[in-house]
Amino acid sequence: MNKNIDERQQAVRDEVKAFAEKHIYPNSEELDRMPEPRKFPRELYGELGKAGFIGYCMPKELGGQGKSHLEYITLVEELCYHDPAIGLLCAVGELATHPILHFGNDEQKKKWVPKCASGEIVPAFVLTEPEAGSDAANQKTEAVETDDGYVINGEKIFIMHGDAADLGVVFCKVKDQPKLSAILVETDQSGWEGRTLKNKMGMRAATTGGVIMKDVKAPKDALLGEIGKGFRYAMTTLDSARIGVSAQGVGIAQRALDEAIAYSKKRVAFGQPIAKLQAIQWMIADMATQVAATRHMCYHAAKMQDAGERFSLEASMAKLHGSETARFCVDRAMQIHAGYGYIGEFSQIEKLYRDQRVLEIYEGTSEVQRLVIAGNVIGR
Repeated sequence: MNKNIDERQQAVRDEVKAFAEKHIYPNSEELDRMPEPRKFPRELYGELGKAGFIGYCMPKELGGQGKSHLEYITLVEELCYHDPAIGLLCAVGELATHPILHFGNDEQKKKWVPKCASGEIVPAFVLTEPEAGSDAANQKTEAVETDDGYVINGEKIFIMHGDAADLGVVFCKVKDQPKLSAILVETDQSGWEGRTLKNKMGMRAATTGGVIMKDVKAPKDALLGEIGKGFRYAMTTLDSARIGVSAQGVGIAQRALDEAIAYSKKRVAFGQPIAKLQAIQWMIADMATQVAATRHMCYHAAKMQDAGERFSLEASMAKLHGSETARFCVDRAMQIHAGYGYIGEFSQIEKLYRDQRVLEIYEGTSEVQRLVIAGNVIGR
């Protein structure tokens, strides 16, 4: 099956395969099975940065690779094929840098983007709060403006890399301002407390944190863009990230499909490989069709982004379809593998089953995507 719609994509796949053989497969099982409390894999994150993967579609003049968004989501797809959690490490680095790259001033970009792109520092997109998840505008974290900057107090939860971040793009309300703003916060200060959330179901190598800010300080020039524009910055960033989540889904679904095909050819029951059974063939046919459909939706949205077109609707559709396709394909692969899929000692399916579930939750739940889609196609 030809997966590419652009000749440059195969070079990306080959590059990721070489990286996976050297850096992913020797570490994947250990990172997934490590005891609590888990440690952020800084060494591996640094290797992702050295390979240019975190800054893949960032401008060359800011330390990136200058690749297209289509090439970038192919990168994410392929990383997630080999290990979804390690693909997520890369994607979160890009996500957290996105608002700086697109809404920061020249000084902020020059100061932070090269360090983020190279993996020298770990950035975090610090949006979600205990009572403000899907309702992201309902923030309680507050920044008080002082003569020399801002003092921030509040709590955040479910922050990818929040336990290990060197830099936080913190979304909060500036006192006496009704709308969200975004402030760049260096975490190496006593008021910033990040902790690793325990007993995470999947994507374990990419740690998730809770953050408490007590009188955290940021200088005046740490304000990102304009006061009151933070919600727009966050939603624009999530539009782009949703295409990446779709790519994660494609990679996971393709791996589930490939594992199911390989297993069904070697597993003998009733005197023949189970791949000869119509029940198995139909499951694989459905899986292959869903993978092809979501891959095309994902690539279409990325091409629109590359063309500078509005892509919010297409990103939500791709994210919804990609995340649910991953669930469908992993579930079918589990059924085909039966006990050999349920026990992680024997196959990748048990890990894929845990890893894929969050795709329907982060960067906007499937229910939020349906609201976005309906709002666009019905009209408001």
